[in-house]
Amino acid sequence: MENISTIYIKQPGEAPVPVTVRIDWLSDGTIRPSYYWLPDGTKCKVIMQSKGVSIDLLKEGGEGLRFRVTSEIIDTYEPYSEILNTQHTTYLYLSHKRFHERNIIDGRYGHAGKEYIPVTIDVFPNGEYELVYFLVSGKRYMVERTLAVEPRGSFNAGGIGLWHKVDARLVNAYNDEDPDRYRSVRRPAALYLELNKWFVSVANTA
Repeated sequence: MENISTIYIKQPGEAPVPVTVRIDWLSDGTIRPSYYWLPDGTKCKVIMQSKGVSIDLLKEGGEGLRFRVTSEIIDTYEPYSEILNTQHTTYLYLSHKRFHERNIIDGRYGHAGKEYIPVTIDVFPNGEYELVYFLVSGKRYMVERTLAVEPRGSFNAGGIGLWHKVDARLVNAYNDEDPDRYRSVRRPAALYLELNKWFVSVANTA
């Protein structure tokens, strides 16, 4: 498995194919792939998946997760994307230690100023990633720009992790439109990746 990407799809006995994958990273640490893009730009929507299996438990070795996914190709060349009748099943690998952290976060990590949140990220074939959306206190935000990423602690929330400083815009629950058509609500935000979960610092009303 030398000289291959860390994010790829692969059928048994065949060569791996590098992909960019969009994942929903839930507040409990669970990861769910929703789309992936092939090297030629073809977009595939995941319509069924197995639970992620730790790669270090498989004969492939290494670190990360493997999913068995059934997908449909989406035709992105039409004015309105049309799902084509082209279902296929393959294995999706997130073979990167970032997706291998153990779920050991329990009550000892809790704090009134901390809210674990779901995020959506795009993960590129080399394992790098880009934040796309996050949900805080029932509100959905689209990340417009990531300004900085570095290890840092949150004194207010009582946690530590990989700190992401972003500019974000409030959007509707199911699309990228502004809830208020007369104005855009934008905010800076600081998101932390703590082991296998994401959190933000929130106001402590206690």
